[in-house]
Amino acid sequence: MEDKDKDIKKAVSWVLREITKKNPDDVAEFLTRWAKANPSKDTKWIIKDGMKKLPKKMQDEVLKNYEFKNGYQILST
Repeated sequence: MEDKDKDIKKAVSWVLREITKKNPDDVAEFLTRWAKANPSKDTKWIIKDGMKKLPKKMQDEVLKNYEFKNGYQILST
C-alpha cells in the first residue's frame, strides 16, 4: 500500500472494492488499520478509493480520525 506507481495504486484499490462485495467487514478492518498507521499520501489515496463500495457507516468508521482537505484525507490533529 506504499507504492507510488499510479497503476499499482489503482489495482490495489480495485481489488479492495472487489473484495468488499463479499467481505465488507474484512476490508473495513484492513483499511481502518492502515488509516490508523499514519499513512503516506499514496496510501491515503488507496484507502479513499478502495473504500468506495463500503456502506457509508463503514466508510465513516474508517475515516473517523481523518478530515478531507483539497480532496485528500489527512490525519486530524
